[in-house]
Amino acid sequence: MKNILQKIKINNFTYFFIILCFLCGYIKNIFIIFSICLIHEMGHIFFIKLFNYKVLSISITPFGGYTYIEKKINSDINKDLLISIGGILIQLIFLLFLFIFKNNFNLITYNLYIKYNIILIIFNLIPIIPLDGNKIIHLLFEKFFSYHLSYRLNSIISFFFLILFIFMNYYLNLDNYFIISFLLYQFIIYIKNEKYLNKRFLLERYLYDLDYQRIDNHTKNIDDLKKNVLHFFKEDNKYIKEKDKIKDFLYHLEG
Repeated sequence: MKNILQKIKINNFTYFFIILCFLCGYIKNIFIIFSICLIHEMGHIFFIKLFNYKVLSISITPFGGYTYIEKKINSDINKDLLISIGGILIQLIFLLFLFIFKNNFNLITYNLYIKYNIILIIFNLIPIIPLDGNKIIHLLFEKFFSYHLSYRLNSIISFFFLILFIFMNYYLNLDNYFIISFLLYQFIIYIKNEKYLNKRFLLERYLYDLDYQRIDNHTKNIDDLKKNVLHFFKEDNKYIKEKDKIKDFLYHLEG
């Protein structure tokens, strides 16, 4: 636990937001919000540790937290789904805890915890990058579609809900501007990283002997590769190993 606490980092933007809340008299509010954010991240970390992944750092933002972990892109989709829902799951458990021990809380404090807990759960379920709702949607795409197509579909879904979110929160409100700026920045980073992550996805499959759940013997295009599936390419009535196809693709890509 001590090792985890040492990895928590609060960025300068968050410090500015905290100071702003203090100046506006929202000291209790900001304390409650950040305590819920930490509880949320502990939910993710529980499953991260359960699956023996390494926690690199935990970044606390004004709108929640983000846990950076060391794992392959070609990791188990079901494990990643549990990690993604872990934060919201523990928030729901915390809501039950609040309800059971309601009489032990000051009424104002209790109402604030309930209010912000529900708000953060709903906010995190929005399928916008990098929120948990988006990660869940992305992983569900990967269960049925290729990594390449899932990435593209996820970008489209995220963009649609981002525009919808901006349209619904465009009015003059400093909190909304902070949130919109943060989401826009994360979306741009996600789009810019597509080529890099696609190369990394392929390189992992070439370099490592991964655990696959099934085999596909009729793959036609390198962009058709799916997570958790071992592919063979059928050409001229013979089967070509996935690694050989990736090696050839990366060689011509670099050339």
